[in-house]
Amino acid sequence: MDVGEGGGISRGGRGDKLGQWLWLLGAIMIVALALRRPLLALLALTLALAIGVALLWRRYGLRAVHYQRAFSQSRVFPDEEFTLELVVDNAKPLPLPWLEIEDEFPTDLHYQQMKLDLSPKPKVSIFRTLFSLRPYERVRRRYRVVASRRGYHRFGPAEIRTGDPFGFISAHEEVDRTDYLIVYPRVLPVSAFNLPLKQPFGDGKPVRPLMEDPLRFSGVRPYAPGDLPRRIHWRASARTGALQSKQFEPSALPVVALFLDVNTFEHFWQGLDPERLERAISATASLAAFALEERRQVGLYANAPLYHGQRFIHIAPGRHPAQLARILEALALLIPHTGDRIETLLAREAPRLPWGATLVVVTGYIAPGLEETLAALYRAGHAIVLVSFAEHAPDLPSRPGFTVHQVDEEVASGQQLAQLALA
Repeated sequence: MDVGEGGGISRGGRGDKLGQWLWLLGAIMIVALALRRPLLALLALTLALAIGVALLWRRYGLRAVHYQRAFSQSRVFPDEEFTLELVVDNAKPLPLPWLEIEDEFPTDLHYQQMKLDLSPKPKVSIFRTLFSLRPYERVRRRYRVVASRRGYHRFGPAEIRTGDPFGFISAHEEVDRTDYLIVYPRVLPVSAFNLPLKQPFGDGKPVRPLMEDPLRFSGVRPYAPGDLPRRIHWRASARTGALQSKQFEPSALPVVALFLDVNTFEHFWQGLDPERLERAISATASLAAFALEERRQVGLYANAPLYHGQRFIHIAPGRHPAQLARILEALALLIPHTGDRIETLLAREAPRLPWGATLVVVTGYIAPGLEETLAALYRAGHAIVLVSFAEHAPDLPSRPGFTVHQVDEEVASGQQLAQLALA
């Protein structure tokens, strides 16, 4: 980032007074020479030179000064260490006796061998450091940082200051550029959440076991009672004089649709339980990784917005090599806030999924509307897996095609998850 054009440099007040002093000292020097007072003239000249140097640093001190941050990794996992590098470049012949940088760092990271000050902004700390730069010199400083919490962490903006060697005047510049670090959620074995390692999605079959791909049309067949109107092939029906239904080829791989509910209480105004939500996010990430390893198509849906402005998380099922990275990044960018119920999202997205797709709902609160929606989706032919972090177990018994996992708070405590991650 280039801060050398002086757009934000302070120029008033003290600098104007120094200019007036410069004119006054010039007049004193002329009078002293006229009165043959060489010592007084020399003193006036020395002070005038010092003030001239101060005005020179005020005007050109931050010209062609570059400040930037760099991460050894822009995406990390919790408890992973990375390097933060600060680079300052003085690309001009004027040296800088001192250059102070005041940068904003996120508080949710652990900074080793760095002292940070408090900031009036929430979740922001202030890092201050001093540099001394010769002409055309570049200085690099590296710091070790540990990613201690999932999220989208912002570094910056910053402010830089410099001044003359005598301390008469200083100049400052606002640096608006910001950099971001993405910390993924924890990915653990599903057994860490008290889920069966071999069959976390249940061993029962859905009501309609045939899993069809709506994008792979194979032909038509006579209409059968129970076929949905969207399956009817109207042109073929008009041609044959009898109702005909579309046929699709079976999907090559089973589909798992993960639905994350960020609600942890009955009402929105009650807020969120951050620890319970983080456990649910970690479980969702772990189930996604497990399902992809089992050669399933995996999608992610959540009733929470992203930092980039997307209102809901919507990642269609797929098995692309980058699918897990997309899911983990979406969970990292998730803003823990919602204005909608998970049952509303389920009712909207489930009909667009292939028949036989397994719907995995991860939630920290079981609302009556969610129980009713899951029962309706089960009757419609979807396999259902409910992973509950709620305080009370849901009143939904497991049966073939409908699996309920109640995760105890002791089992999924943050401390135990961290220990499992280190192990």
